[in-house]
Amino acid sequence: MLKVIIVDDEALVRIGIKSCIEWEKYDFEFVGQAEDGVQALELIEKTRPDIVLTDILMPNMNGLELIGQLSTRYPHIKVIVLSCHNEMDAVKKAMRLGAEDYILKLSMQPDGLLEVLLKTKAQVEKERLQNEEKINFESVLRANKQVIKNGLYKKLVSGSIAYSDFQKEASIMQVQPDFGHFLVIYCTIDDYFNAPTKSRLRDSHLLSSSFLNILKEGLAEFTKAEFAELDDGDYLILLDASVHAASNQQLMTEFYRKMNHSLKRYLNITISFAVSGRTNSLKDVPVLYSKAKRASGYRFYQGRECIIFVDGMTEFIDKEIIFGLEEEKLLIEYIHANDYDGVKIVIDRFFNTILSKRIHHPMRIKMAILNVLYIFMKVFKPYEEHMPPAYNDSNMKWTEMILDAETMHDIKGYVEEFIAGYIQSMLSIKGEAARPEIMSVKRFVYDNIEQNISLEDAAKFSNMSRSYFSYIFKKEMGDSFTNFVNRTKMEKARELILKRNLKVYEAAEQVGIKDEAYFSKLFKKYIGVSPGKIKGKGGTYE
Repeated sequence: MLKVIIVDDEALVRIGIKSCIEWEKYDFEFVGQAEDGVQALELIEKTRPDIVLTDILMPNMNGLELIGQLSTRYPHIKVIVLSCHNEMDAVKKAMRLGAEDYILKLSMQPDGLLEVLLKTKAQVEKERLQNEEKINFESVLRANKQVIKNGLYKKLVSGSIAYSDFQKEASIMQVQPDFGHFLVIYCTIDDYFNAPTKSRLRDSHLLSSSFLNILKEGLAEFTKAEFAELDDGDYLILLDASVHAASNQQLMTEFYRKMNHSLKRYLNITISFAVSGRTNSLKDVPVLYSKAKRASGYRFYQGRECIIFVDGMTEFIDKEIIFGLEEEKLLIEYIHANDYDGVKIVIDRFFNTILSKRIHHPMRIKMAILNVLYIFMKVFKPYEEHMPPAYNDSNMKWTEMILDAETMHDIKGYVEEFIAGYIQSMLSIKGEAARPEIMSVKRFVYDNIEQNISLEDAAKFSNMSRSYFSYIFKKEMGDSFTNFVNRTKMEKARELILKRNLKVYEAAEQVGIKDEAYFSKLFKKYIGVSPGKIKGKGGTYE
């Protein structure tokens, strides 16, 4: 219901207008009348009307002065001018000041007045609806601005949106940078898949949100910046390249180290940067981002928590790496002899040859390493019937781990675990039993699968130091304790989903994992398929 007041110095006019309209019938409420502009302002302050009917010629404060006051103090109020034939110049001025409409008093009829009121009412309601839509839009935009920005820049970088369309959407969604010179950076969270495990925030969504907040605060202290998450753990950062700090490699490196210090302190994670070129157009961002992302491949050699400047970097050599025939013969001899030290010498020599050059594409190195591990599998083939049931799954696990490895350091660690596991398997085939302490720990994990048993817990259970237990466990089992626990949990979860028909979140809770997103990632890593897929097959997945 819209509120209406009348302002006129003639009492008969006020009475006539008030009495000629059935206000409530047409969803109006008559809330008061005033003799001049001064009284009107006092009345307006009390009643907050939507429509004001006002005369022009009045004492103390005339209608034009009143309209001027309303346009400044109450711009939402609609004004309808009551005028005489000889006041048309004043009416035109009133319209310029913001009056909505006018009606001639001498020829005014109830139907004509009602028509003007209803027309004004429709305009008020239209503006209210537009204002509500604007408020809702701005509310949604504020709540989802980063998500919108992520999606828009992802389309720009992938080439799935024309640059002109990107500009339009960025302007509408208010996510365009407020600076015109850009330094393009590729940023990635190191070991992103395992970040929730290492972080103090076990919830993956909370971890991502906290990371973005720290990144935003850190960038704000350095220079103007925009950022967007383009993939899991991968970010585009645009810095204001007109600022000296963004053009100075030393200052950039110092800023990067401060960022990692904060991230390690609060979240126990680190990031790596690849700094690309500069541009004064967002149109060039996809090419520069792609260049930075390719250069980030050198993190494979440099390790985590590194900063790479693209200028001067050479492309990787995409050429097959050969493991020499003589070295292969020597390795086979050591494997047959169960000579762990001899095997390690040959493998380390191969790694050192690769690391001395640092020019090969990481995928070429991974394929070369897998070819070397295949030598072990050929040697062990005659013993397959004596190998544990998980032998074939284990081979697939090592392949996936090496292909997914982020750094050369990771691969060296995996290969050492692989060698220890296969040598231990051969020793077991020859009759050497596993240590009883390790068997007890395994049983303890199986019996308490709903608990999150840490390496420290297992070491105490075995009456060993943490480092010695870790060494013995890897030596005996051919795998780290953490991987063993996670794999055991996922195998148990698979059984719960398939055989007991539990929902995914129920299975996750039963193996001690409350974060369903993190559980799904672990499940896919160790089982090879998402839990939802085997659930969807009704227990028929193999």
